[in-house]
Amino acid sequence: MNALEKAKLIKELNQLLDGLEQRSLSFFEIARSKARIKDIFALCDEPIFKKQILQFKSHTQPEKAATDFAAQTLFQLSFRGVFQQDKALEQVLYQDPDFGWAILYAPQQGWQIWLIPAPNRTALISEWGNLDDSYHWMLEQQQDYGCLKTDYELKQIQNLVAQKIAKALTETETETETETETETETNLTASANELQVIAQNEQSDSIELSIAELYADQDQITTEISVQQNQQPAGAQQPSSVIAEPDHHSVASSPAQTDIENTADQSSVIKNVPETLELNQYVAHIHSLHSEDASLQQLYRLEIASLPELYQHVDLLLHGANIENWQHHPVYLAEQINQQGGFIRYLALLGAENQMQAIQFMQLSNVPDQYAVAAIKKISWIDLADHFTHIESMFDVYTHKAICIWNDENYLPFIPAQMIQTQKIIQFDESAADIKTPLLLLKERRKIRIIHGQKRLTLSPNESAYPYFLLERHHGISWQMIQMIVAQFKFPIDCRELYKEIQKHIAN
Repeated sequence: MNALEKAKLIKELNQLLDGLEQRSLSFFEIARSKARIKDIFALCDEPIFKKQILQFKSHTQPEKAATDFAAQTLFQLSFRGVFQQDKALEQVLYQDPDFGWAILYAPQQGWQIWLIPAPNRTALISEWGNLDDSYHWMLEQQQDYGCLKTDYELKQIQNLVAQKIAKALTETETETETETETETETNLTASANELQVIAQNEQSDSIELSIAELYADQDQITTEISVQQNQQPAGAQQPSSVIAEPDHHSVASSPAQTDIENTADQSSVIKNVPETLELNQYVAHIHSLHSEDASLQQLYRLEIASLPELYQHVDLLLHGANIENWQHHPVYLAEQINQQGGFIRYLALLGAENQMQAIQFMQLSNVPDQYAVAAIKKISWIDLADHFTHIESMFDVYTHKAICIWNDENYLPFIPAQMIQTQKIIQFDESAADIKTPLLLLKERRKIRIIHGQKRLTLSPNESAYPYFLLERHHGISWQMIQMIVAQFKFPIDCRELYKEIQKHIAN
């Protein structure tokens, strides 16, 4: 199936789903739409329709859609289930009041996520909406409160517990065997049962001591999460009002089973990454981010020695857990900004397995400098490979080829400073500018000229990129038209107001 055929099917899917959402179809039309959607899914052997499939399941199988969605997140082990009644959700969520999240579904309103922000605190509740938007809200709360441990972090903790338990059991068995060998054969036979009881008691004491020693070095949140995960009763029954819930109790396996499972899991996740990575004709050296959380998540920085100036416009990051297949995953690109909203550089993350993981890793890389991201997009490595070495090329692929997966509420894109002709064509008095004030630009032929933005450039002339609005000459805009519109304003003129007025004029 070629790209054009896929695009046509996606367009048809969106039309069918819009019809279902409007609820104005007859029963026959609804059935026909659903049948056609299933036919389209059957044609596809790639995950390109994953978002559409989730949207379709939200209409036909909402409980399963939410459960499947939660299973793909970074916090499945902390997930409490999908509910249709808020009282039932509260009952289950507050059974363990220190951490957790759950999903509430209402057919006419959509989805809410409930999240415990800190131990024994009332849950935060998202607005009604779709699952993606609600989960993005949860990630923002997670960044502010740090209230959940990821599944990977929980498994690491469990693995450490299992190793300590196995060590304690081995030491106890060795001590028991030594003591037993000193007894006479007759006494050994007579007191076998007593020795078994003593050994069992010693094992229990050693296991309790090992866990206590292990968690003495962990922070309080980690302690509570780990102990609660491992103390859940294996046969606990959930209220009948719970629609769907993942199996948390697999965490509380027997010590021997936990040791085997987590050792296998660790060997499949933690890998020795190589020292270098080939990026087309360049060799990138792989460096640690010098952060405990980044090391735990196997997040690294790439440095190309032959391009020492590269870091000025793009920071290359790598998720090393699946390094053999990194080219098979999208590259996630973001515009990194400082606390004031000024542009820093692009971020490019290689090897992330999904969108949620990419969002988490980019947030994690921003923590040391207290940076943020304005928007995140994804692009194939093939489309990026020849364009990441220059900021103008990065801007071009980021703007025209990358697909947006998230952006800030008041998002404006950034344009590199060297792409702008700074001489202003029409002179007029501009309103005062701050760092979030955009430039208003006109593109004609191969030049991008300033309509409004002289004060913004003067405010901070050394920035590498600026927020902007872009108008294009081939849309019927001329300098004479702009001059006429400017003449209608009272001075000083605000950039956003001028942009709105020009857009209104074009629409009319």
